[in-house]
Amino acid sequence: MRIGIDARFFGPEGTGIGRYTQKLIENLEKIDPSTGSGQAKNEYVIFLRKENFNLYHPANTNFHKDLADIPWYGVKEQILLPTIFGKEKLDLLHVPHFNVPIFYRGKFVITIHDLIKNEWGGTEATTRGPLEYRVKRLGYNFVIRCAVHRARAIITPSNYVKDRLMELFKVNPAKIIVTYEAGMLGGKERAAGERKVEDVLGRLRVTKPYFLYVGNVYPYKNVGRLLEAVKILNEKLNKRVQLVLVGARDVFRERLKREIVEKDALKYVVLTGYISDPDLVDLYQGAEAYVQPSLSEGFGLTSVEAMSLGTPVVEAKASCLPEIAGDAALFFDPYNPKDMAEKLRRILGDEGLRQKLAKRGLARAKRYSWETMARQTLSVYEDAVNG
Repeated sequence: MRIGIDARFFGPEGTGIGRYTQKLIENLEKIDPSTGSGQAKNEYVIFLRKENFNLYHPANTNFHKDLADIPWYGVKEQILLPTIFGKEKLDLLHVPHFNVPIFYRGKFVITIHDLIKNEWGGTEATTRGPLEYRVKRLGYNFVIRCAVHRARAIITPSNYVKDRLMELFKVNPAKIIVTYEAGMLGGKERAAGERKVEDVLGRLRVTKPYFLYVGNVYPYKNVGRLLEAVKILNEKLNKRVQLVLVGARDVFRERLKREIVEKDALKYVVLTGYISDPDLVDLYQGAEAYVQPSLSEGFGLTSVEAMSLGTPVVEAKASCLPEIAGDAALFFDPYNPKDMAEKLRRILGDEGLRQKLAKRGLARAKRYSWETMARQTLSVYEDAVNG
């Protein structure tokens, strides 16, 4: 097969989709290299933008780069990409998102990571003006509907997303394949002789005990209620407990800063901004627990990261999170800050519970593997071409 992968999201700039795309390609190179005779079973064309073209260096001769310097979304993507994809004479194209050009006529599969735009739309979830938002919304609805119904197969990271696709778009369940993802930080632990964890905490002005949240602060992430919960917790205790929020800047970060001040929670909160992976490992492993308050997720990657590092997980009983964590997390009602605060108090005061969740989390995280995901994805490619 000659397979194209739209890797314009490749790398950290593409956030979760970029990391997924990167891990998929890296692991396809492991499991589908050129044979000993020099003849590859499959050939891959990796489409990249100028900004990430030099981030990817093919490790195998059957993987090739091609420039597709087209911005994500928008009119150019719809008009120009079909020609770029078409000239490569692909047997199959994989677009790791919903944004397939509606004029592309080759065979393709897509990955739908979540349906948050469908579940959490509305002007409160955007910084755009009402008219611009409505136009963008109509475009999104049209493009995703075309992609879902024209795709040879749809990959999702959880059964939750599969079920929601079936419900919202009336898709045949046989067309949807679940391929679980995995954590990102394996092998990033700090090497012996490097500075101590305490040095990292000091530089970031983090004091123990603290709870950790990693990710953006879009409204569906529900960080506002988590702030309320941490304030309630601190008011009940004689010692200060911090909430450490890690994440690159997004359009809602300034709104969050105002909310922290309005809720009188400033003395309990540390906003780190972007930090390196080794420093993030330290923050995970020093935390009392990782807290995930989100109202909707497609997989819950950061929870799996925490589990893989032996950090107890306390999270919302919502969307895919119970499916992914199973009995390895302590769950709360994400709409009830008092329940959040009570679960945080329990984990803070019960070392036995923390150790039990940490042990279960380590075992649970082993179920998730990028290599397994890549093998399952390759099987999807074969079925999509031959079916």
